[in-house]
Amino acid sequence: MREVPDVTPEQEAILRDVQVQLRGPGLAGWPQLGDDDGTDGGAISERTVVEALGAALRQIAELRTEIADLETTVLELTRQAPPAAELPWPLSLVAALLENPAAVIGEQIARWESLLEALRPKPDDAPQPGQRALEAPRLSHDMSDRA
Repeated sequence: MREVPDVTPEQEAILRDVQVQLRGPGLAGWPQLGDDDGTDGGAISERTVVEALGAALRQIAELRTEIADLETTVLELTRQAPPAAELPWPLSLVAALLENPAAVIGEQIARWESLLEALRPKPDDAPQPGQRALEAPRLSHDMSDRA
């Protein structure tokens, strides 16, 4: 009696291809995933796809734990920080910028616009043709008028 092989040559070729895809060329691992002893500048030392996936999932879990710890620390520090209004000027501005940057920027732009409007000469204060600039009437916001 002649034995019939369990696997056809086509099936064996497919199985070898799957094995190479999972384990790398020569079944020695994928060089893109790092070296065998893990000394490749911190690269993943797991060289098969399954090992690398497992290492990546472990790292993700560690990062999630770290992020949760950082969020807790930020929350605790936020509770300890004084309100922005109680901080001295440069710090209060930074705190306000962090809290609502659009409002702070809009407020500053409005201040600049009002300052520019105050500095802009009125049509009545403009020098007349032929008149020298020093002979022009003084502006109402001139410092010498305030004294």
